[in-house]
Amino acid sequence: MSMVRSWTLGRVVSLVVLLVATAFSVFPFVWMLVGATLNPSEVLRGALRPGAEFFTNWVKATRMYNLPLFFWNSLKIAVVTVLLGLLVNGFAAYGFEKYPSKARDMVFNVLLLTLIIPQIALVIPMFRMFAFLRLLDSHAAIILPAIMSVFIIFFMRQNFKMFPSEIIEAARADGASELTIFVRIVTPSMQAAYVSSAIYIFINQWNSYLWPLITILSDAKKTMPIAISSMMSAYTIEYGALMVIVCISVLPVLILFLALQRQFVAGLLGSVK
Repeated sequence: MSMVRSWTLGRVVSLVVLLVATAFSVFPFVWMLVGATLNPSEVLRGALRPGAEFFTNWVKATRMYNLPLFFWNSLKIAVVTVLLGLLVNGFAAYGFEKYPSKARDMVFNVLLLTLIIPQIALVIPMFRMFAFLRLLDSHAAIILPAIMSVFIIFFMRQNFKMFPSEIIEAARADGASELTIFVRIVTPSMQAAYVSSAIYIFINQWNSYLWPLITILSDAKKTMPIAISSMMSAYTIEYGALMVIVCISVLPVLILFLALQRQFVAGLLGSVK
């Protein structure tokens, strides 16, 4: 009887903790949605009831900024970065794991050491390099530095470790080329790892702010985070319109994660079909 009571008490405590954590996690999202329906004074007062100003805020947001263009710029940059990032990092991770050499581990450890370098320390050298290449004020300047990710290489290598090397050796014995083995045998079995990597790359690039702010100069090439920053730096902040833009900027990430959450969790757990 005491065991049943203790188990029930433990379960109740766990549920309470989870409910509190959920409330703290969901509240900013709910407040964002409510804020999109309020006028600026109501937002500043911290009103939590839905208002009737959504269409007014929408008109203000669309008149002040070219939201479709900014949204398209962010989406294009994020999608291209995901596609190229999966290709480059996937090949690199596969090579590090399945092609042993004397220098492999040393090179990989050096790559891991670069993770301790803060991004701000690389801004000036990267800016000078892209200025020399005449790529400033272009989306290529945002995409190229984000393609290679040491974290993604490390993450995908851990997943490639779980793929049986015997299957690769058998395919080689049957005369399959290395590219065929990677594309037709290895990659389909690593879908969860690729989905997890894609979500990570997409979110990082979609939310990227500092580097696009430095490299993008013309309004026609700005992204959503820069648009939000421009509204925050205005003399008079239209908080309702700002919340509308924030809601729009959250939608792609929310839809992507909800649609692929199972594969994302499976990839984090290192599953292989």
